[in-house]
Amino acid sequence: MSESTTEPSTRFKNLAFACALSFCVAVIVVHLVRDDLSMWHRTLSIYAVGPAGWVLTLGFYAIALTQCLIACRLYQLRRSVGDALTAAVLVLAAIGIVLVAIYPYPIRLPHNTGAALQLGLFPAFLLLHWVWRRDDPLRRFTLVCALTSAAFLLLLVWNGETDYNLGTTAMAQKLQIMVNTLWLLVYSWRWS
Repeated sequence: MSESTTEPSTRFKNLAFACALSFCVAVIVVHLVRDDLSMWHRTLSIYAVGPAGWVLTLGFYAIALTQCLIACRLYQLRRSVGDALTAAVLVLAAIGIVLVAIYPYPIRLPHNTGAALQLGLFPAFLLLHWVWRRDDPLRRFTLVCALTSAAFLLLLVWNGETDYNLGTTAMAQKLQIMVNTLWLLVYSWRWS
């Protein structure tokens, strides 16, 4: 490869990783600053409203950018039909997180639609990626992330409409986001 081809790819790779890392930092910062909220009983997007909410909102935009950059990279590679479909699903998940960033928690319909796109499509994206990318060196890691993310999504959906609060709704959501973000961090660091 020529230098001119490699350099932009490296920059996008570094930008994707930096954005995913900045999302992680934003999540940690808002949990430290918002000690008035119970980490065990409050979903992540609630932290975007109130003091230091702008930090998490910027983090949401950063993680959406990471997803779009990885989707562009997968589309650029297009070694199989699955790459293009996977890129499209990942862009839809990124649109979901942008909706969550634009419409704070109290604005329910667009916020919940965005959360469903982000949380619901991401396990599907990981599964699609694993199924269609047989030559991917991160195949096993992707499968583990996909299954873990899907398990936390099922726990989130199961407990989301119950009348009692076990604290698992918020933790299932945060654990699913953590798994998804871990995959984004590793993939953005290791992409070819």
